[in-house]
Amino acid sequence: MAGNLLFAVDFSPYTEKLIGCAGELAQFGLRDITLLNVVPSKETALAGERPIPAVEAEMEEAEKKVDALVGIMEEAGLKPKKMVKAGDPTQVILDVAKQEDVDIIFMGAHGQGFLKRAALGSISESVLKLADRPVMIQKCRVIKGKGRGKGNYECENACKSLFGNILVANDFSKYTDRANPLLIDLARTLCTPITLLHVEEGKEDGGWQIVDKAKKADVKTKMEAVQERSYQLGEVCKSLKIDIVNGSAPSAILAYANEINASLIILGGFGFRGVTSDPPGEVTEKVLHKSERPVLILKG
Repeated sequence: MAGNLLFAVDFSPYTEKLIGCAGELAQFGLRDITLLNVVPSKETALAGERPIPAVEAEMEEAEKKVDALVGIMEEAGLKPKKMVKAGDPTQVILDVAKQEDVDIIFMGAHGQGFLKRAALGSISESVLKLADRPVMIQKCRVIKGKGRGKGNYECENACKSLFGNILVANDFSKYTDRANPLLIDLARTLCTPITLLHVEEGKEDGGWQIVDKAKKADVKTKMEAVQERSYQLGEVCKSLKIDIVNGSAPSAILAYANEINASLIILGGFGFRGVTSDPPGEVTEKVLHKSERPVLILKG
């Protein structure tokens, strides 16, 4: 996975905690980190290359805040490249991702919606839907603050062993193949425990009918094939396992992640197709909206 990371920040109360995640990502071999803040502006394009005065003032203030974040990252031994731009945040993030040819776009899920208890932010959601490369969404786990009164909430530390125990929701699609190099790098670099999970729609923990047993055997064969393709590590690190469960895919994935205390969930980008009644993409969306764990969405 060694490559480039685009880190989009918005100076919300969660931003500084998110900066700690960069250190974990760097341990995994990311060479370059671009720290980007976008000052929202609809007028910038009409004003030509030079932003209007009000936007310029916001950009100057943003520069100071980004410098402070750069300082925090440099203290951790990282050397980020900083950028402050004006325009439509979603489009600027997507444009910079292409210009810098980044391997992953990294964002907090809350956006400016922190006071709404860490709902998925509209910018994060737009970037996720439109990006042509993997997007990692780091959820803010909201806890009650020490003070009194309504709205007194804060975030726990964003990253706690981000790659310590990874759950990959496997659907035998093109996204499975896309995940293979990532999983191999993770296991080689960190000897990381990785679980490949497949969800078959059916009754939850209620046993299998004869037809279900045949289906399970077929899926088991597929899962073993996926494991064989992914597990190209020889004796470097025996850290991969496979599992199959019954149930509704979103609920089953989230329940399994809780059961094994997964540190990261990896999904195909709006293309997850288990044998499920959910239309393509809804599984990924539902997991992302309900998960309090970081989610890496692979894009095709």
